[in-house]
Amino acid sequence: MAERKKQSLLNGALVLSAAIIIVKITGIFFKLYVTQKIGFTAKGYFATAYNIYTPIYSIALAGLPTAVSKIVAEKAAQGKYKDVKKLFSVSTGLFTLMGLIGTLVIILLAYPYAQSVGSIDALPAIFTVAPSLLFCCIMSGYRGYYQGLRNMNPSAVSQVIEASGKLIFGFIFMNVVLGMGVEFADSIPVLNTIVTDVTAAYAAAAAISGVTIGSVMALVYIVVRHKLDKNTVSKELYDASPKSESKKALRKQLLSLALPIAVSSLVFNLTTFIDNWTIQNRLQYVLDNNFDAVASVFPGIIAATGFVASQAAEFKSYLFGSYDTVLEIKNIIPTFTITLGLSAIPVLSEAWIKKNKKAAANAISSVIRITMLISLPAGLGLFVLSEEILQLIYGNNMNTAPAIEYIAPILMAYGISVCFLALAQPITNMLQAVNRTDVPIKSMAIGAVVKIIANFVLVSIPSINIYGAVVGSFLCNLVMVMYGLIVLKKETGMIYDKMSLLFKPLLSSVLSAAGAYLVNSVLLRFIGEYSIGPLSGEAVSTVSAVFAAVIIYAVALLLTGALQKSDIRMLPKGEKIAKVLEKYRLLG
Repeated sequence: MAERKKQSLLNGALVLSAAIIIVKITGIFFKLYVTQKIGFTAKGYFATAYNIYTPIYSIALAGLPTAVSKIVAEKAAQGKYKDVKKLFSVSTGLFTLMGLIGTLVIILLAYPYAQSVGSIDALPAIFTVAPSLLFCCIMSGYRGYYQGLRNMNPSAVSQVIEASGKLIFGFIFMNVVLGMGVEFADSIPVLNTIVTDVTAAYAAAAAISGVTIGSVMALVYIVVRHKLDKNTVSKELYDASPKSESKKALRKQLLSLALPIAVSSLVFNLTTFIDNWTIQNRLQYVLDNNFDAVASVFPGIIAATGFVASQAAEFKSYLFGSYDTVLEIKNIIPTFTITLGLSAIPVLSEAWIKKNKKAAANAISSVIRITMLISLPAGLGLFVLSEEILQLIYGNNMNTAPAIEYIAPILMAYGISVCFLALAQPITNMLQAVNRTDVPIKSMAIGAVVKIIANFVLVSIPSINIYGAVVGSFLCNLVMVMYGLIVLKKETGMIYDKMSLLFKPLLSSVLSAAGAYLVNSVLLRFIGEYSIGPLSGEAVSTVSAVFAAVIIYAVALLLTGALQKSDIRMLPKGEKIAKVLEKYRLLG
């Protein structure tokens, strides 16, 4: 019988990672433009809309496709391709219903949520982004189906299309609204009596409208592709498979797995929602009661913007928008590692159903090692070049430049701890693959409680305010990662190789960060006061330091033997690359 073509763990991750790189680069330029165009105050409204949308969207993005992916992988491993086909139709109908419910929930919660965080001007943005949840949920059935068959291409392409729609239409509509201003608000009689800062509120809504349009475009693509794709499961494999189970039985299996995973995904993202809600709520509280004390922490911002006590709500949105900008930068790193967890699900599920603990342990080790190889150097790079990176991106605009010196320490702190954030989601996915969906829920619940307490206590202190948010995030991710690693070890019987998984990547990362710091410092001394074409000397120094860090890290990885032969072999043409590196004893 013919074998069905499928991607390896790392090949699948590379496909998704390539898509994520495009998506993230697109997102960075889009948010850079949005922030510079509308400023940190309106960016705060933009972020507030995302904060209520993201936890529910996360079910569509991670929870639902994960459930379908796992069951499809198990059925395919058993040769039950009739079940695979029927499961797809079951999941599509079920997820459409969930999308409708989720969209309604966002709309109903919009006003009380915006009011509770003192950002009533975020309402237009919330209403604008809500419908995209329906389209993303429908897409989940398709994405999970293809991922379960270890074909990451449809998911990757749909993500690129989604990001492109967000960029293009968000850009167009935001500029239209900025041009029309108050005239646009007058055409919406319901909200113009609620919104106070018309231009900022509707500019944020217009910018976020691209998310909804992009999701429609991606859905159309993946639906059309599925209708035209006749070779995912060949007729030979389909005819040879046993009689399928009933739709009722498959629906029961899907729900029994999807609900815990959905809850797990929801709880994971609820920690972010709670984090941002408590930050804004406590920040508003401390500004209402101790405006001068908080303002004294940010003299440069006050001097540039002229905020006074009567503008406490606007100052809160400005600070939160500044903080959210840091989150966008540090969140780039986990988006590369999350694909490892998604790609590990079908591989681990197949190994688990066949009771092959050795294969399962190897897959887990590869995911953890590659996550550390990505997150450690990137995080330490953010630590040593935090202010320089922010200056490079936001330093040339009067709307954003005043905040840079104050948010750089936040980026430094997240740089040190980002490896825990990067590990959190892959570990969650791997626990789901070995049928321990209960563990992420428990660990996330504990982490959320820790985060809430830290935010309520620290952000409420005037001299700490927004800086207190970093502590809760670090403790939350630490709890989730350590708990997950302990359970994975117990379930698979694997032994963590600390030298391979931690010490070698850490040593290489430290050398890379030290090199970046040294290159940046030396170049600043010689060319810092000059301009090279359109770039300032500071910008050239920062970019040069990043390139130097990449080169030093690559050399350090080879010299320390941090890369494993199994990692290289999973790359395209990896067998040939591995032989060359092994010849010169450059593999661990």
